[in-house]
Amino acid sequence: MDKLVVNGGKKLFGTAVVPAAKNALLPIIAASLMLDGESCIKNCPDLSDIRASRDIINSVGSTAVMHGGDFSVVYADSDICSISHSLCTSMRSSVLYLAPLLYRRGKVTISLPGGCNIGARPVDIHLDGLCRMGAKAECIADSITLTAAAGLKGINYKLRIPSVGATQTLIMAAATAKGLTILKNCAREPEVADLVHFLNCAGAKITGAGKSEIMIQGVESLCGVEYTPIADRIFAATVLAAVNACRGICLVKNYPVEYMESFEKQLKKTGLCIWHLASSALVLKTGEKAADIQVHTGYYPAFSTDMGPLLSAALVNGNGTLTLYETVFENRFSYMEEFIKLGLCCRVQGREYYQTKRKDVYIANLAAKDLRAGAAAVVAALAKRGCFTIEGVNFIDRGYEKIEQVFSALGADIRRVSVDREKANETE
Repeated sequence: MDKLVVNGGKKLFGTAVVPAAKNALLPIIAASLMLDGESCIKNCPDLSDIRASRDIINSVGSTAVMHGGDFSVVYADSDICSISHSLCTSMRSSVLYLAPLLYRRGKVTISLPGGCNIGARPVDIHLDGLCRMGAKAECIADSITLTAAAGLKGINYKLRIPSVGATQTLIMAAATAKGLTILKNCAREPEVADLVHFLNCAGAKITGAGKSEIMIQGVESLCGVEYTPIADRIFAATVLAAVNACRGICLVKNYPVEYMESFEKQLKKTGLCIWHLASSALVLKTGEKAADIQVHTGYYPAFSTDMGPLLSAALVNGNGTLTLYETVFENRFSYMEEFIKLGLCCRVQGREYYQTKRKDVYIANLAAKDLRAGAAAVVAALAKRGCFTIEGVNFIDRGYEKIEQVFSALGADIRRVSVDREKANETE
């Protein structure tokens, strides 16, 4: 186990490069199992969720290799149609392998997926849609088996809610199903549109990406491609949050400007200056403007639920207040307890989070309770003067490749320490 040690209060100066989006990579990697031949996904960060994806693909008889920023997949026929319990529970996105394995094997068995405990993320829409397309489901304890020996057929289907994962599952299933599929009330997130673009590059016939209604004409097969996913808007928001909280100036390369408007809008209220320069953004913060900010999270194009904790962290040194209404996940505010340790005044009532500055605390032991809460704790610790430790780094590693190196490159005093090594040194 590792922890991060932060000596906060330093301004940030330098350059950060945004990698491919984790939330785009995971469905694209799963969909690569549907492609004949070899596929190569570019600009891929080394994340624990990406490594788990590699292990899943290898476990079902195909070959996945990570080399530098390339993630290569070569499909191979196999009789293996189940994913082990340990791999399924290591990340939420294991559910995205339902459609690819149904297409390849006619049968798939997975355990209920794991991931961050941020609230209910039921798989009922995935299963209902697949069963409407002709699959048969059997649930035993925490295991799900789907069979579709004759393949899947196109349907006209309205999702109960615009679930990102369910939309991605049904798009993959429909890409090679017989006939036409019309999906309504679809998620409109950029990562959904990126999956559609990837599949279309491979020979799929899908229209309507980024809209609430998507049409898919099934094709018999898909071919291998080389593909670069969109930049990670949540990573970009993390860097902006840190510059806003710590002050300084940063050049953010491979900046996904088209997806950042809602986050930028809130930070500009507190004095952050942002200039868009081709594929980069120059971010500057020298002073603080008092601002009382109210934000509702929601499904895209509303303010992203993943950006809520980062907005909270961006304002830890602010002179105003933040009221955040969370409409997607009921357990999104797990970082509140850590922010209280840093001297902030925070409270939660139902799905409403309130935060204002109270006093300075110069030493605290913090913990990451989930991926985005962990990133928020890192940003808050960087911004506060004092020495802080952050445990639960395994959550942060799901979405950030060596987050300590990202910020140390900007002049922050942050390092990773092995807890086991520390204990060994104490006993010597």
